[in-house]
Amino acid sequence: MAKEFKLPDLGEGIHEGEVLAVRVAVGQAVKEGDIILEVETDKAAVEIPSPTTGTVLEILVKAGDTVKGGQVLMTFSLPGE
Repeated sequence: MAKEFKLPDLGEGIHEGEVLAVRVAVGQAVKEGDIILEVETDKAAVEIPSPTTGTVLEILVKAGDTVKGGQVLMTFSLPGE
């Protein structure tokens, strides 16, 4: 079963950001903590780490997209799936 990755809380009062870079590709293996996205808010640019170890199944955003907290950004398959 695919695991959805949603934009985490980026800080107090910050509800959206702009995707600066997607650092992974579909089919790429990632480890928990690997940087997968860069997002800029009105306060700072932040690197977003992978929440899990697995393989990227689908990327639903691209550089330049505005994303909101809780929005699904990508999906992963978990080891053994």
